[in-house]
Amino acid sequence: MNLELKTYRTILKEELAQRCSRNARYSLRSFAKFLNISPGRLSDVMNGRYGLSRNSAQEIASRLGYNTEELNHFCDLVDSQHARAKKEREKAKERLKTNIPEKQNLTMDAFQIVSDWYHYAILELTVTKNFKSSPKWISKKLDVSEHIVKSGIERMKRLGLIEEASGSLKAVDDFSASPSGIPSESIKKFHTQVLEKALAAIREQSLDERDFSSIIMAINPKDIPDAKEEIKNFRRKLNNRFEKSKTKSSVYCLNIQLFRLSND
Repeated sequence: MNLELKTYRTILKEELAQRCSRNARYSLRSFAKFLNISPGRLSDVMNGRYGLSRNSAQEIASRLGYNTEELNHFCDLVDSQHARAKKEREKAKERLKTNIPEKQNLTMDAFQIVSDWYHYAILELTVTKNFKSSPKWISKKLDVSEHIVKSGIERMKRLGLIEEASGSLKAVDDFSASPSGIPSESIKKFHTQVLEKALAAIREQSLDERDFSSIIMAINPKDIPDAKEEIKNFRRKLNNRFEKSKTKSSVYCLNIQLFRLSND
């Protein structure tokens, strides 16, 4: 896995992506207004055309609600690239080697990979025929914003889940996103998102595109562990069978549910 430190530009892009994921109407213009910076200037900063001063970095970090440690880290990221004096740039780089806030570590990246469904969907898209590495193409395919797609791709690159060569994206062989120490809330968030997608599919997709089925049965609660194992084996068998196809063109989601319906 790639443990490369995030840049301040990546942090800003990911913050924008998260806000867009929570509000479909949120935009770069909205983000710029929140940060008290012009949209054009923010776009230039995020895309590497301009840098930030430490004073500007402090104001942005304050508006984002960073604590003292996170604010200093963000400012050091800026100074390591843009401080006028070489000595100040070197001092900032030294501080970055030893002071990394919790939000900047690998676990946070892994947390978001597990939390948000679109990461897995992007990975699966890369193995479909006629796949295009353009964030715009991917965003249309998955019906999410380009900001979210770009942020997700950068995150997966850092985790070693996806590679880019000659402008083409490719999921690494046998990719897996099951890091240790991931809070249960991230798992809950993922399944909530998938269920919301399933509800939309019931309304919007034809019977040829989907299959929803349920079975209600009386069961001994002591048999639940065995039932869960059977479901796990079924999932793996189904995946192993169909992932071998050479003509994959769409990304589907299989969601199997087993839960107690009657009260004790």
